[in-house]
Amino acid sequence: MASTKVTVALLGLGNVGRAFLRYVSSVESPVQAVVKAVADRSGGLLIDNQLDVEKLITAKQSGRTLSEIAGDDVISDLANFIQRLPSRGISFLVESLPTNIESGEPALSFIMKALAQGTHVVTVDKGPLAHGFQELLEAQKIGSSLLGYSGTTGVSIPDELANERVLEIRGVLNGTTNYILSEMQQSQTSFDDALARAQAEEIAEPDPSLDIQGWDTVVKTLILARTLMAAETRLADVSRIGIGPKTESLIAVARNSGRRVRLVGRARIWQGRVRVSVAPKIVDPGTPFYDVSGTSKAAVFRTERQGLVLATGRSGRDAISQTILDDIVRIASKV
Repeated sequence: MASTKVTVALLGLGNVGRAFLRYVSSVESPVQAVVKAVADRSGGLLIDNQLDVEKLITAKQSGRTLSEIAGDDVISDLANFIQRLPSRGISFLVESLPTNIESGEPALSFIMKALAQGTHVVTVDKGPLAHGFQELLEAQKIGSSLLGYSGTTGVSIPDELANERVLEIRGVLNGTTNYILSEMQQSQTSFDDALARAQAEEIAEPDPSLDIQGWDTVVKTLILARTLMAAETRLADVSRIGIGPKTESLIAVARNSGRRVRLVGRARIWQGRVRVSVAPKIVDPGTPFYDVSGTSKAAVFRTERQGLVLATGRSGRDAISQTILDDIVRIASKV
């Protein structure tokens, strides 16, 4: 059966954007995503002819901006670039700009503009969801558009949770910190050595602070809580403890009792409000997070009627590309 075609613009041509370009050109899917526009922070480019994916990827990998690659053809004003998408028949914007955890900008404004004009958006950028969740939902209503953000939560939300009351969320949601903790426990190495290995294998960023300080887990947990528990918790309200050399003593305690340490995000109802916290926790054998090792991720949702519902997730560029494509397929099936 032939695939349904949808036209897509990419906003962000870093590792995620380039990986998605490669992925959609090689994978079979019920929805074929045809890239007709691309943009980075230097500007956007509308594409009339067949996209030369490999040439563009090679040029971007060399460190050049889109304005340097395409010259005068680039639309330097990204708001103007987004405004032009409907007239070119482009129905989806895939956004993967670098995350700004302090304000969510400029991506938040770009996504809101796209949604309000009727362009569907799929994002892997956690900043806009952390700072403008309700505003984005309102922009959807204005434009009769849909927002997909499965790539911002570490695991996809299970279908079983539809129309279900979620009472608590617990999750190992950051692949980088889980890899570091796994290395510390399996190889009995120090935090610094485990971090260096993660960076050498390009699992950890050169600046890993958002991961090891717990911010990435904070935002993912917060987005899940806002989606499933109507949480009004702000980023500043979250209790946060990351991992570091001090975690070595906790690992020693866990090892002596046959247990393991994981960085766990938690959202629960306490005194009538949803409270969100992140901290390293000792987990017992036989519990859901005990065997979640390496860069793997998992979340447990405690519900009113079904009890515990488990979801798992993978890290890596193909995994996030498939998550983006899954969101596109989901949205395309509803419109």
